Amino acid sequence: MNRFVALGCLGLGLMVSPLLGGSFATGAVPTAKIGVIDIERTLYDTPAGKRANDQFEKTRKEKQAKLDARQQELKKLDEDLGKQASVLKPDMLAKRRDELQQKFVDLRQLYLQLERDLATERTKLVQGLLAKATPMIQEIAKAEGVSLVIDRSAAVWFDPAADLTARLNAKMK
Repeated sequence: MNRFVALGCLGLGLMVSPLLGGSFATGAVPTAKIGVIDIERTLYDTPAGKRANDQFEKTRKEKQAKLDARQQELKKLDEDLGKQASVLKPDMLAKRRDELQQKFVDLRQLYLQLERDLATERTKLVQGLLAKATPMIQEIAKAEGVSLVIDRSAAVWFDPAADLTARLNAKMK
């Protein structure tokens, strides 16, 4: 019985609401002003972003050096095996080729792991910058009367007048 009463009230409310003269009854749709922030530009153009990006590049170079060293080691082992192939017994040659193949698989796994690590570091970098920028973005948005701020990468198109990046970058230290 309570369901029927609730449905009846809902139906009555839907029938009466246009008569009450709300803004939706006249066809007026509330508008929201949207702002855009290019966090990548903030990352590369501001002192805070440059410091964070420099730290990321240092990490990336360390990981790349580790990968390069393993790659060179594998290349040297392959060259050595190529030189010794004519003097090794077939079973020994097959064993060494299998070992070399396993090292190649290990190198590929290392590469994938380092790529994942770098992606995680990059995400942390952007999140840290956003955490620092959020109060400033809120301040700018309130001053501009903006009710929603999105990252430029999420926008297909926007009016350049909606870009708040320059104001944010001026505040970021």
